Amino acid sequence: MAKIDFKAMKNAQKAVEDKVEDNIPEGLEKSYTDLWSGGKETVIQVDISRLVPYSDENGNEQPFKINQKRVEQIAESAKDIGIVSPLTVISKGDIYQIISGHHRLEAAKLIGQLKVPCIVKNYTEDIVYKAVSESNIQRDKTYPSEYAKIFSKYFKMRDDEDLTAEEIAKKFGVSRKTIYRYINVEKLIPELQYLVDDEIIKFNAVEYIKGFSEDIQRELYNVLSENKLSLTRVTAIKLRDYINELADEITADEILEMLTVPDKPKSKGPYKNKVYCSISEKYGIKMTENELDELTEKLLEQYFSKKKKK
Repeated sequence: MAKIDFKAMKNAQKAVEDKVEDNIPEGLEKSYTDLWSGGKETVIQVDISRLVPYSDENGNEQPFKINQKRVEQIAESAKDIGIVSPLTVISKGDIYQIISGHHRLEAAKLIGQLKVPCIVKNYTEDIVYKAVSESNIQRDKTYPSEYAKIFSKYFKMRDDEDLTAEEIAKKFGVSRKTIYRYINVEKLIPELQYLVDDEIIKFNAVEYIKGFSEDIQRELYNVLSENKLSLTRVTAIKLRDYINELADEITADEILEMLTVPDKPKSKGPYKNKVYCSISEKYGIKMTENELDELTEKLLEQYFSKKKKK
């Protein structure tokens, strides 16, 4: 993955502010594309003045209100490197209508950023409103996979800036342990990351499956999606222990069984006394507890009687 030159980004933004010809260093645009869209979609830089909220053919704007607290939170976290997660937009002549990213746009304005990265979609009019609604409902919170990208990036920045894990944690209002848990999400294949975002895989289960091979992760994804199952911390631990015991080999059927077949309750044995249960299992004794009490008493008498004679 190409490394983003954050200092060059700041210089480019300053050049725009000074009304100097924009001179984004070669390769920076590709870095955006590689980082945020895996090279599958093109990320472009768009002037904030050309971005407006989506509105339909009748002039009705998207129904979601801006949460100022959220805007300020995004702005605080973006002070150092600017808004880098792209907005999703559609082209309307000389302007771009925002499908998702309204809070990021307001945060960019708050920190004085003149351009923001955008992915241009070719949505048709009949589906664009649905896209606006669904994407903004999802964007009502920051997903674990998004936090994973953010925290991973900040950790990479520590080589260029004097940042400690504690300072990064304080910046985002989380603990250091939470940061590392979010970074673990990036160790999952994209399909499993989506399941974490959708809470099908519980966030506290990630640390137990992050070490699975890509093949096993893919098998796990297939089992969860095809059978509409979820993965909890308890089942994740059970799955990890089972895989470790089998030297990292497991089939889809075995995964399914691990997730669907409840553990057999441990037998309490025929006696309240755990020692009696152990003796009964070891020697195949079938006696009542009273009979074992009497037998134990007789054996103890014989033992101490012999000991006195000696």
